[in-house]
Amino acid sequence: MNANEAPPTVPAVEHLRPLAPLIGHWRSSGTVLDEDGNATDRIVGTDTYTWLPGGHWIVHEVDVSMGGRPTRALELIGGRDQPTGGWQMHAFDTDDSPGRMVLTIAEPGLLLLQGDGIRSWLRPEAGPTQMTTLWEREVDGGWVAWMDMRFDRA
Repeated sequence: MNANEAPPTVPAVEHLRPLAPLIGHWRSSGTVLDEDGNATDRIVGTDTYTWLPGGHWIVHEVDVSMGGRPTRALELIGGRDQPTGGWQMHAFDTDDSPGRMVLTIAEPGLLLLQGDGIRSWLRPEAGPTQMTTLWEREVDGGWVAWMDMRFDRA
C-alpha cells in the first residue's frame, strides 16, 4: 500500500469480518469502579485498531490515562482460537510477558473478551460512531464490574 492509499476497511480473511467495525481511531472515556460499583477513577485517551499487512491480524493500540496514570498497551487480535471458534488476543504492556485472551461472539452485536480473571462485554456498534464495553474482574469466584467505557469514533 502506498502512502496515498486508504487502509482496507474489511479484512482479507472472511472469519475476521465481524471485527471490521473496530477498525479506526477512537476517543476513549469511562470510569474505573470499585467492588461496590462506585466510580474511583476516570479513564480518558485513545484506542486505535488497524489491520496488519495481509489482513489476518488487527493491531490495537491503547493510550489512556486512568486516574491520571498513563496506561499504554499493544494487542494483536486475529489468529483462530480453535477451542472457542473465536480469535486469539495477545496483549503487551509493562509486564515482562504478554497476556493471552480470547475474543468470541457472545451474540449478534456483542463480543466477549476473556482472559485470566477478567472479561469484557464489547458492543462494537453501540451507535453509528460509538462502541461501549463493560470490563469485569473475578473476585471471590464471582464477577464484579471493573471498568465502564465508551469509545467515540475520532
